[in-house]
Amino acid sequence: MTSRFRYLMILAALSTIGLSLFGCGGGKLSLANKSAPELFALGKEKFDAGKYVPAVSYFQTLVYNYPGEPIVDTAQYYLALSYFRNKEYALAQVEFNRLVLNYPSSAYFIQSVFMKAVCFFEGTPKNYGLDQSDLETAIKQFEDFIVDYPESELVPDAKKYLLTARSRMAEKFYSAAIVYDHVGAYKAAKIYYQKVVDDYTDTPFASQATFGIALMDYKLKNYDDARDKFDNFLKVFPKDELAAKANELVVEAAFKSGEKAYKSGNYDLAKEKFESFMKNFPDSKKKQDAGEYLKKIQQTSLTDTGEENAKS
Repeated sequence: MTSRFRYLMILAALSTIGLSLFGCGGGKLSLANKSAPELFALGKEKFDAGKYVPAVSYFQTLVYNYPGEPIVDTAQYYLALSYFRNKEYALAQVEFNRLVLNYPSSAYFIQSVFMKAVCFFEGTPKNYGLDQSDLETAIKQFEDFIVDYPESELVPDAKKYLLTARSRMAEKFYSAAIVYDHVGAYKAAKIYYQKVVDDYTDTPFASQATFGIALMDYKLKNYDDARDKFDNFLKVFPKDELAAKANELVVEAAFKSGEKAYKSGNYDLAKEKFESFMKNFPDSKKKQDAGEYLKKIQQTSLTDTGEENAKS
């Protein structure tokens, strides 16, 4: 049990004690003399009216004062749901968990297992720059729910929550990659893009991250790798909005690969790459530039041959 969870359990217990004392002291609620059915009826009336704070007091009193009543698990469920509807997700999670632990045969057991995960999801800050540890917990619980209760009517909802949660985590890593890209830390950016591709393939950020990995190789001047990865992107995501840009960069990477070889003095490799470029991209605007490089290579080769003949 984590220290945070232990704290929430204590907080929930103290809240219950406070409400019980308030009722026993002859306060406004006067709950001490009411029977379990009366408490449930009053709590349900408040719950249905959207008055969740007083509903909590009725359901709590029933749960803690009448633990043997047949209706206690239902009261426990509505207690948790009252907290949830009031957007007190941490306390709701504690109460749903209490039902799961104490009433495994309850008709609300599976619903409560599901709602535990929903509480972690809803309680996580929407800003992915803030602590997302509860979202990671929600993801694990939704995944477990789908595996453990495949026949539940809640599985479609669990899958929707799971995809949304995973997409938010993917966005967190994708945004980190963007930041590193903007400051020129391309290797670091590539690591975060790869994280999205490896762990969040099912999210909308997978295609963007796949493109990002290829783009980082392009910016790192790994032109052959970049071309291969842009080609792969086009095979996997042919209709993506980035497909047109990927097509452009395939051509650019192929040309720059030849240019890189030429500038490094590897004329044989440059010749091979420019000839391949002209064959594979005959309609490219870069075709003329590739031809000019081939002429320079030929002239360099003739010059070198003439100098060798002169020496001999």
